[in-house]
Amino acid sequence: MKNFVLTGVCLLIIYTAYGQSERDSTGTYNNNEGFGGPKTVGAQLQIDNQPKFDYRFPIKVTKPWYDFKSNFSNDTGIEFGINYTSLFIASTETISDENTNNASSGVFDFQAGWTMINRKKGKNTGKIFVKINDRHSYKGSGSTPPMFHGLNESGYYGLPATGYRDYSIRMLELNYQQALLDNHLHFVVGKVDVTNYFNFHGLIVPWQHFIGYGASVSGSVNWPDQGLGGIVSIRPTDKLYIMGGLADVRGDVFRDGEFLNFGDQFQDGNFWKAVEVGYVPSFGERYFKKISIMYWNSDAYTNINGIDVASGQGIAVSAHWFFAERFIPFARFGISNGNGENAFYKADVQIGHGYRFLNYDILGISLSWNQPNIPDVKDQITAELFYRFNMTAHFELTPSMQFISNPTFNPDNNSLFYFGMRGRITL
Repeated sequence: MKNFVLTGVCLLIIYTAYGQSERDSTGTYNNNEGFGGPKTVGAQLQIDNQPKFDYRFPIKVTKPWYDFKSNFSNDTGIEFGINYTSLFIASTETISDENTNNASSGVFDFQAGWTMINRKKGKNTGKIFVKINDRHSYKGSGSTPPMFHGLNESGYYGLPATGYRDYSIRMLELNYQQALLDNHLHFVVGKVDVTNYFNFHGLIVPWQHFIGYGASVSGSVNWPDQGLGGIVSIRPTDKLYIMGGLADVRGDVFRDGEFLNFGDQFQDGNFWKAVEVGYVPSFGERYFKKISIMYWNSDAYTNINGIDVASGQGIAVSAHWFFAERFIPFARFGISNGNGENAFYKADVQIGHGYRFLNYDILGISLSWNQPNIPDVKDQITAELFYRFNMTAHFELTPSMQFISNPTFNPDNNSLFYFGMRGRITL
């Protein structure tokens, strides 16, 4: 029944979004988040609702919908958005003849923000953010979703499709954010995704940019999944910021049928901690130009399978710089002791570049090297190439290709390729 409902919703969104042009988006959502990246709820709402210009198919059938959203936001302070993303990937090699070479899944998102404090003033605002999310494998819950295809099927020690997994509908994020001191001090508390705030670059959104682990989050960091936590950021000057965070060391373990879970480790005093110092040219350019260094530490704990997980720590550096309205280069480096349930590597390096065309299409290319946290295996090298076609303002198609050298769990093959196709619609 759930899949039937989701399919119906998706067809409705496709029907309306396919004909949507950028000129239809008469209302613009304003994101006042002070320190989050392009993957936060506030940033995604602003990006998906900003007016630009006509695309390849300027059929304006959803203008009343976007007019309603704009008027509703003006009257209530509530902004919301719906999006659906589909992904299919296939690898040229598998661990054995019994493994499957392809995987596919869909992601349904409902995101919303409600400005409760200082909405009219426009600064020092207080806002609640929610993200309700369902992720499902098209082959059924017993199949390998794209996110874990490398580990289970092809032998790549990494995630060929970050975030494209399978779990029941849940409140993925629920938090409150407050700005103070003329937007120089910010804090967020609740169920948070720490990858939205720490060590990000400008092409980190796997629904719109790179999907592979070699170009998204740093694999040397033991990132927790979304869970109970708090983050504070202060800007002592207009160009410098200092940010600190504390979160459940493991986060949501995605038990089936559990709509809201803040993690099971916080109450036992097991935390993921991080401090980041960064440079931005100005508050308005914080998404597009940033250089930062982060130190992180994760406590030891016993996971839900009764396995002891050792304490982890490391350093990660990230830099991205959007310039001339077209060029989006980034570089990253991470080093750690390799410990943690969600850590893959002891060290990794990522470099990449995106080019944005006049019609807002994006071409992206990346190259990475990593040293797995498994003894006596070869270093892996990965590369990714994608081209995002903006068919309309709210309908995108993205073919992609990934190359993996020395897949850790498939030593019989020196290399393999992944080919993918992604589609995304927003409403």
